[in-house]
Amino acid sequence: MKKKFFLLLLSILVGNLYADCSDLIKKYHAPDPSTKTMKQLKRWVKRKVKTADASKLQECLVARAADNPNKEAVAGE
Repeated sequence: MKKKFFLLLLSILVGNLYADCSDLIKKYHAPDPSTKTMKQLKRWVKRKVKTADASKLQECLVARAADNPNKEAVAGE
């Protein structure tokens, strides 16, 4: 029972985080992270976003960046 509850809670949290990232990307009209490098995305956030959402947005964009070594597929391949 505890295992099922934990999995349900985990899936809800992950779903909310993904939705939150998508909402932030739309809110700030961020560039497509799969076509940009991590460095380009960090510069964009630094120049364009001056609110408390900046760190969360940067984290979301970098996680989806084309040159992120933690991703399995790289943009353009």
